[in-house]
This record gives sequence, structure tokens and C-alpha cells, in this order.
Amino acid sequence: MQPSPPPEAPSIAPMPPMMPPPKRNLDELLMKLSGVFLGIVIFAGLLSYHAIFFIPRPTAGTYPPPSTDPAVIAYRDTVRVLGIASMSLLDLAVGFSVALAWIAGTTKGEGTESGRRGIFIFATVFTAVWIIFSTAFFTSFLYSFLLY
Repeated sequence: MQPSPPPEAPSIAPMPPMMPPPKRNLDELLMKLSGVFLGIVIFAGLLSYHAIFFIPRPTAGTYPPPSTDPAVIAYRDTVRVLGIASMSLLDLAVGFSVALAWIAGTTKGEGTESGRRGIFIFATVFTAVWIIFSTAFFTSFLYSFLLY
């Protein structure tokens, strides 16, 4: 009896050549950069909008006259500085979330078109609601703490 030949190794097909990375379209890059620009502009606009609440009122001709007590003045200045810091950071957060939503919405990925539209709608509604609520809150803040 003759020994059987060893089984042949299965042939492996050659690997296709590596594809170069896809070229980024200039339109995609401009859309992403416009999202960053939009976030910066929204931040600057909200910051300047909310800064009007922290400008001291003129004291001439007001009734009752403003307090000259140093403790009251220090308290009012502390509240004003904390309010400015909180509004600045929150406005930055709103601008950053809009920029991220814009970038995520313009990215071509596995998501559907309705998902990308939803992200744009979120950014718009979030900004509008923030302007309404922050105006109401800081108007009451202004009359509660800073006008005596």
C-alpha cells in the first residue's frame, strides 16, 4: 500500500491593494467650520445680551437713594460678579452645544437624514429656550438682588 500524498493547503487569494483614505470634500470642511463659527457667534451674542443685566444703574434721581453701606455695596458687587461668571459659562455651554450639534449633523455617518435634522432642531430649540428662560430668570434676579 502506498502512502497517500499530504493534503494540499488551500490557496489564499491575494489581498486587494489598500484603498487611499477618502478625500474630504471642501463643502464638508466648510460646513464643520461654519458650525464652530456659529457656536462662537452665538456665545458672543448671548454674552453681550446678558451683560446688559449687570451694568449698574445710574444713581442720580432714583428713589429710594442707593445704599452707601459698604456691606451692602460689597454684597451687590459679589452677586453681580457671580452672576456674570455664571452667565458667561452657561452662554459658553450653549454656544458649544450648538457647535457640536452642527458638526454632528453635518458629519456623514451611519445615521439617517432624519436623525441629522433632529440634531439641528435640538440646537435651534435649545438656544431659543435658553434665551427665554435666562431672560426671565435674570430679570427677576435683577429686581431681587441688585435694585436696592
